[in-house]
Amino acid sequence: MIENLDKIKETIRDFFAKTGISNIEVKSVEIADDESLHVGIFADNASLYIGERGKNIGVFEVVLRLVLQKQLGESPFIHLDINNYRGVKEAALRELAKKAAHRARFYKKDVALEAMSSYDRRIIHTELAAHPDIKTESTGMGEKRRVIVKYMG
Repeated sequence: MIENLDKIKETIRDFFAKTGISNIEVKSVEIADDESLHVGIFADNASLYIGERGKNIGVFEVVLRLVLQKQLGESPFIHLDINNYRGVKEAALRELAKKAAHRARFYKKDVALEAMSSYDRRIIHTELAAHPDIKTESTGMGEKRRVIVKYMG
């Protein structure tokens, strides 16, 4: 995939140009350790492209993956970040995870977090995986699925 990085960047730029979205600039396209693509974009009217709770970003990721599959024969997992929305949100989720772990330790009780997307739940699970006295599990179905942070001391 590294050898196709320039072609991938061009395909992503073409995709946004062909959608008629003229105020988007592709700032970066990087390959992560897990072979996924991290794509940083700047947009003038970012809230329109981000959508409610980031839902539009997810749609863009799916469509971009299909476009890359059709044009290049590759379908890498894509992490799209518009105006650093996801970067800021990930930092907030990591902080939320640490606070929930602290609360679970202090009160020695399970802490249920709000319902969130699978992407957000994964950030919580990953952040707390290094804590041997803390266990996380997802419960619920669909849009009501949430993470439970448990103290195992």
